[in-house]
Amino acid sequence: MQRMTLPNGLTVTHVNTGETALLYRDIFAERCYMQHGIRLTPGDTVFDVGANIGMSALFFHTECPGLVFHAFEPAPVPFSALTANIGTHGIRATATQCALSDHSGTARMTYYRESTVMSGFHADPAADAALTRGFLMRSGFEEEDVDDMLEGRHEAAEIECEVRTLSQVIAERGITAIDLLKVDVEKSELQVLRGLDEPDWPKVKQVVAEVHDLAGALKDFTSLLESHGFTVTLAQDELLRGTEIHEAFAVRKDT
Repeated sequence: MQRMTLPNGLTVTHVNTGETALLYRDIFAERCYMQHGIRLTPGDTVFDVGANIGMSALFFHTECPGLVFHAFEPAPVPFSALTANIGTHGIRATATQCALSDHSGTARMTYYRESTVMSGFHADPAADAALTRGFLMRSGFEEEDVDDMLEGRHEAAEIECEVRTLSQVIAERGITAIDLLKVDVEKSELQVLRGLDEPDWPKVKQVVAEVHDLAGALKDFTSLLESHGFTVTLAQDELLRGTEIHEAFAVRKDT
């Protein structure tokens, strides 16, 4: 791991420079999470599922001091960076090295050392490389440069990690409200929601998630939220037009 100073002057522990720069663009520069009615106030509880190195938690912390975080990241190297960044920036957070899903136990996930944000239980190196290639080409890079950038980027390793459910964590920690549930878990987002038992759904006030629309997952994800009282707005990054990746913003109709 190494240290990097972001364009806004904050310093973070991170895994690789290109990935961190992209996270900064999305989270800080474009404020991708604070859209379509998503709001936070000091004292709110945020569940950061798929926390990676903690860039989203750092953004929320700087945007609204006084938040309480529960951050979940299964991969060991990003998790180490996450805990370092929590400590460096005084973020009030409980970091847990595990994945959240619709069951508890252990599972094997695919980890990309050079593309940690694309790691997950449903990773497909060939498909993920094609997705990254399209993104980089639309970003304006020349094909020859893209070839160089993709070299070794999706070399995969299998790691075993702990898996828990949202409701299991809620019960263990006595959580009474999740003011924002942020989910970025690479094709496992629907399973995260399905890990909520019915009595716990009213505790969730807002949801923002990256959703991969594979086998009707986007419709299922949206329908599940709407059936529990949320109004859902969908969006897509211009650089991801025509891909499976969408953003979902959900707020309760009574808020």
